[in-house]
Amino acid sequence: MTTPAQVRGAEAWWGEYGADEWSDALVQSMKLGGVDNLFFVSGSELTFFQEAIAKARAKGRPHPRLVTMMHESVTLNAAIGNSMVRNAPAASVVHVDVGTLHYGAAIHTAWRSASPVLMMAGTGPRAFPGSMRGARNGSIQWIQEPRDQGEIVRQYTKIDHRLEHQDNPGLMVSRLLQVAMSEPRGPVYMAVPQETAMLPYPGTTRFPTRDQLGLARPVWPDPSDAKKIAEWLIKADNPCIYATKVGHEPEAVGALVRLAELLAVPFMENTNSDRMNFPASSPFYGTGPEPKDADALLIFEDLAPYTPGRGSPSPDAKIAWISIDPVLSRFKTIEFRADLWIPATSSAVANAVADAAESMLTASDRSRIADRRARLEQKKRETEAKEIQLAETDIAAGKLNGRVVGYELGKLLDQDAIILNDGLSNGGYVQTYAKRNKVGTYFRSGSSSGGWGSGAAFGVKIDRPNQDVVLVSGDGYYTFGTPMPALWAASHHKAAFLVVVFVNGTYSTGTTGLASSYPEGFAAAAGFEGGRFDPPPNFEKLAEVANGYGERVSELSKLAPALQRGLEHVRNNTPAVIAVNVPPPVDLSVR
Repeated sequence: MTTPAQVRGAEAWWGEYGADEWSDALVQSMKLGGVDNLFFVSGSELTFFQEAIAKARAKGRPHPRLVTMMHESVTLNAAIGNSMVRNAPAASVVHVDVGTLHYGAAIHTAWRSASPVLMMAGTGPRAFPGSMRGARNGSIQWIQEPRDQGEIVRQYTKIDHRLEHQDNPGLMVSRLLQVAMSEPRGPVYMAVPQETAMLPYPGTTRFPTRDQLGLARPVWPDPSDAKKIAEWLIKADNPCIYATKVGHEPEAVGALVRLAELLAVPFMENTNSDRMNFPASSPFYGTGPEPKDADALLIFEDLAPYTPGRGSPSPDAKIAWISIDPVLSRFKTIEFRADLWIPATSSAVANAVADAAESMLTASDRSRIADRRARLEQKKRETEAKEIQLAETDIAAGKLNGRVVGYELGKLLDQDAIILNDGLSNGGYVQTYAKRNKVGTYFRSGSSSGGWGSGAAFGVKIDRPNQDVVLVSGDGYYTFGTPMPALWAASHHKAAFLVVVFVNGTYSTGTTGLASSYPEGFAAAAGFEGGRFDPPPNFEKLAEVANGYGERVSELSKLAPALQRGLEHVRNNTPAVIAVNVPPPVDLSVR
């Protein structure tokens, strides 16, 4: 039989914290678990969060900052952006099931971007009226009780939980953060009943922190695998590294640079890369072959480096696939092959391969590698010269297009500026011309959900007040993000960011996609109905509604000055929107 003394002994390593009610333990455990910001949308059952954080501030207890927000999807996207730039957890909380539903497609983004976000919501009270503090006291509370609130998000979280009376609230928060931050990272969800959060504590509470529970760490790669990969790369004529998400692990960027420089192996990524994965100015960046032409492929944290069947590597090519989840278990259908599937971090594998290669290189190997290095350096010079020439040719011709906008942003922004790229048809120009060379200065959503950018930019800026934060978005995605609440938050919290909107009044899916599917079809001939919203909204006016600065650009000569003015307003804590008219991605004239 287990005695109370034995139970207390099992908790000897837990910390003891001051608390008057369960909500005090919730907010303390969040902060002790690495959550600096709780992005908050008010709800009738969430007053305990406001009280607990105000109390913790007054009593000097650990607590996250409560960040007032006006819309649930913006709230979750802000938490995602905050977790991305901090490489740490963030939290959001919204009102019961309806607030959870209003998180919307941001739930998809949290899941696909592997963001360690603690998503929370209150629940409608169940306790009989008058039976306890926080019990039902209004008719609306019967309407607010679904059969299973966690079911709303279950497909898009690592774990979900409803806080119950038998739980230790601090332990449950620590446990959820432990799961969220352990690889592969991802969002977690907790529903918090009002009457449970308001349960009393007798002055102290005991619980372990997230770090006391510990985080799972992937294993070091097998030395024999590292040696085999090194041999492939050394012997290869056309080796290449492919990646899209290694920047999730900041240490991996330097490790990949080391390996690329040692063996003159080029690095390739596509426009869906959701981090700064490799310095864009390096001679090895963007100078590699297509996967079908490579004879040794090192794939790091990449969902789809090529399209099977059309861009597949040769059957003779050697392929090593490295990921903390190498078989991509979050995706049902995967058709890729590899000679080695390695469940380890990118930094560990890159360093292990480099270590092995350093002891294996012969004079002949070094000579061949030197020749390849010279070829890649020359290719980089030619590629960059061509990119500049294309942009300057468009400028000379008076064209105002996505290429020119990307080029002007590249000239305007310094290397510390943080870019959030939410563009589709023009997003590639941002990646090409606004070259990022520092870890943590470039982000995409990592998902197919539009509208991430506005909330994410605010979430980034609130943690990086001394860096310029710039969101570049297509007009369709910008609309999806309900930008007004994000701009209000930027103004209210003195976390201003610059928005550059590509305005073409179209969805590329309903124009270029339609033309590709039905090149001689009736819909294209009739003018792409369903793919256009022309005339588009006056996006610049949204900034004014939210106490910011807005400007529309329709002439090339006004582009650079407008971008500069927008940045100056942001540096004075005024959010700014520069909406730039650019051509649609396909000829929209009636055929």
